[in-house]
Amino acid sequence: MKKLLVIVYYWPPCGGVGVQRWLRFIKYLPQLGWEPTVLTTYNGDYPAIDESLLKNIPKGIKVIRTKTPTFSGMYRRFSKKGESKIPHGSLEINPTDSPFKKMSIWIRLNLVIPDARKIWNKFAYQAARKELLKNKYDAVITTGPPHSTHLIGLKLKKKFNINWIADFRDPWTQMGYLKNVKRLKITSCFDGLLENKVVKTCDTVIAASQKIISDLNCSPDKIHLITNGFDPQDYKEIQKKKIDENFNLNYFGTLPPESNPISVLEAITQLYKKGLTDIKMNFWGNTSVEVIEQLNKLDDSGIVKFHKHTDHNKAIELMFNSSMLLLMINNVKNNEGIITAKIFEYMGSGVTILGVGPTSSEPATILYETGSGKMFQYEKVDEIAEYIESVYKLWKQGKEIGSKDIEKYSCVNLTKKLDVILNKFI
Repeated sequence: MKKLLVIVYYWPPCGGVGVQRWLRFIKYLPQLGWEPTVLTTYNGDYPAIDESLLKNIPKGIKVIRTKTPTFSGMYRRFSKKGESKIPHGSLEINPTDSPFKKMSIWIRLNLVIPDARKIWNKFAYQAARKELLKNKYDAVITTGPPHSTHLIGLKLKKKFNINWIADFRDPWTQMGYLKNVKRLKITSCFDGLLENKVVKTCDTVIAASQKIISDLNCSPDKIHLITNGFDPQDYKEIQKKKIDENFNLNYFGTLPPESNPISVLEAITQLYKKGLTDIKMNFWGNTSVEVIEQLNKLDDSGIVKFHKHTDHNKAIELMFNSSMLLLMINNVKNNEGIITAKIFEYMGSGVTILGVGPTSSEPATILYETGSGKMFQYEKVDEIAEYIESVYKLWKQGKEIGSKDIEKYSCVNLTKKLDVILNKFI
């Protein structure tokens, strides 16, 4: 068996879609002749906790957890009520934010490079160094975000000259939440230098979208596209059942201000006035206070309901039994390449997807190619309403649109693609 050391910050019991990519790769890599070891955190700054995901770690996989300093304790102590959670997915400052939150975000944007998780690097490097001295590994993989994790790989490459793969699940300097904020030029410049150094020093780059590839300064023969995907096993035991009498348009995951679905609520309000009063919107996960306030202000008919973050297995079951699924792409500059991992889990459920975002984007192309749904521009309220109504009418008849060619996005096939790249590279 060939051995891989995978360094990843977000790992169960951390919840959210960011965990799934390598949890799934590691599930299927042993079947292809690889023995992965995971080096990860212990109680890190996680966007959510999902203890159920611990059951998805394959038996026999070695997991090394290290001490993980965080800023969360200090942030909770000094933040005002309602701001006790460190911001995830957005670094915009609002007029109503406390002075402490404004100062914290400014420091994060301008003085902490590339991100606040870098305080874990010292402990992760020491644990990786110890493991590499004790055992022979064929390659080290670092995955980001947080992209500070790649700096561990940079240091290990210099020390051991080991084969090193840098995996980009999201952009680094071109990350969506950096588009709508002001940053010191010297900070952006230094961040870019770090990104280029990682890309040039590592042996191979893997990216989750074509836009990430085009943003990185990397030679074409060195960089490879492996998208996120869905695990067919997640849906195998789920039974189709009617949750209630409503047509439920469901959203899962974090919902930052940049993804505010006001136009979708306006579209459903139009349909409500036409007599389609059984259409409801449900948001499962961490929704920003700003979005909650704006949607509640517009919702005079009890259309919207917010739910707490639920564990992954329950979320998959809810997706599978939804009437329609909502996909929001952050409304920021250069967002054509933002492919949220949830699109693939949505596709795996076979439920029709309503996408709101740029229609000339990678996720729009994926929806079109697989017949999984349709993407609409943010302001196209009438078109969104028309599409929802068309799916609603099929739902009333007990019919579904369904997906077609989605097998290439199965994590089984994506892991095979990873295996080919690893073997060629090593």
